[in-house]
Amino acid sequence: MKRKGMGFPRFKKARRMRSFVFPQMLKNCVQGIYLKLPQLGRIEYIKSRAIPEGFRVKLARIIRKASGYFVALCLECDVDVPDVPPHGYPIGIDLGLDKFLATSEGELIKRPRFFNSLHRQMKLLQRRLKKKQIGSNNWQKLSKIIARLHETIANTRKDFHFN
Repeated sequence: MKRKGMGFPRFKKARRMRSFVFPQMLKNCVQGIYLKLPQLGRIEYIKSRAIPEGFRVKLARIIRKASGYFVALCLECDVDVPDVPPHGYPIGIDLGLDKFLATSEGELIKRPRFFNSLHRQMKLLQRRLKKKQIGSNNWQKLSKIIARLHETIANTRKDFHFN
């Protein structure tokens, strides 16, 4: 190993990777509720929104989260987007720690505390988890529940930012 300039092999856990990418997709890979992926074949999936006309699937990323597997499709289309001239009244925005947002018009938006509402439940579950034997089935079940709770907190934060 030292002669080749490589180090020692490392131990690889089974659930080490969170996502993988299919960089080149076939032309007709989306067929109704099925997605045709290389090496995996036809996979049934729940379509959250339809693919618009004129777009084609460029690549697909399979993502593993606590609540299950998700597919993120990257779309490509040849469209010329015209530049929009500036119009309207400009507003200054300041993001802070004490208040979430302050605008130049004097509007203050309070910082939502998503973690605080679920903190008690999280504390209880993690206290239970520390008493389990690491790697046992009950430890794995409880760690999945904790991961789903973390995902719930993350999703509510993302929903707040995008609304």
